Amino acid sequence: MAEGGSPPAAAAAAAAASSYSYDDVNGEFLKSLMEMGIHQETARQALKIVNNRSLEDALAVVFGETPTFSAESMISTSGASIEQTTQISYESNVIPTDSDTTDENMMSYKMLFIVNGSLSMSSGKMAAQVAHSAVDLYQKILDQRLMAINFWRISGQKKIVVRGDSTEELLDIQQRVSVNKAVVTSIIRDAGRTEIASGSITCLGLFGNDSQLDSITRHLKLMNDCLKCSGTNSQQQKNKKKKQDTDAPSSSPPPPPTTNSDDGSNI
Repeated sequence: MAEGGSPPAAAAAAAAASSYSYDDVNGEFLKSLMEMGIHQETARQALKIVNNRSLEDALAVVFGETPTFSAESMISTSGASIEQTTQISYESNVIPTDSDTTDENMMSYKMLFIVNGSLSMSSGKMAAQVAHSAVDLYQKILDQRLMAINFWRISGQKKIVVRGDSTEELLDIQQRVSVNKAVVTSIIRDAGRTEIASGSITCLGLFGNDSQLDSITRHLKLMNDCLKCSGTNSQQQKNKKKKQDTDAPSSSPPPPPTTNSDDGSNI
């Protein structure tokens, strides 16, 4: 590189590309962090702090959280031992698996809300139940999957609402996804003040990535499609009833024949 001035654009691009291969950091991790919008030097320092252990640990440093350190001693730049640490779990003892921490899975976290379609709820009622589930689910994620929520934030904060056919289906899905301890769930039971009975299960909220959820929930239809179908069926029923009312014979007796009161006698 030429000294004493700014390099040309091509040289600058080449320098940026070559920066992915710093000897002191993992080049692939550095590239991934920069593609997430993290400044190059910030990403580099984070990787150095966690000794290139994992992309997830580096992100924990970037977001000001506690990464998971191994039981080996951390060594300072002077070679002196800083501290002997034991395993620190930052997600309530839920340690990410290799499949959780791949770039594809880290960028596919989502909140999925399954509304109980067997209950007679208005669209406003359904929206309220999803909102209850979202708040409860988010609070649980902060307690259980703090690192994963950051992946969710930087990848678009995906939220999807789908329809379940029955209470039994919601409970079955909850049981099946709960086998994976990395999935966070929230079940909402209504207080019974409006529209439906107290204790009715109205919504199931799930948080996880595509690989954790799709195999169990991909058959469910989006709620907006269900609402469209519901609206169409409702309108069809109204039109059918209107036609029946129009075609039905009148139940009232026919009016009596009228006479002309102006008629006079024949002369």
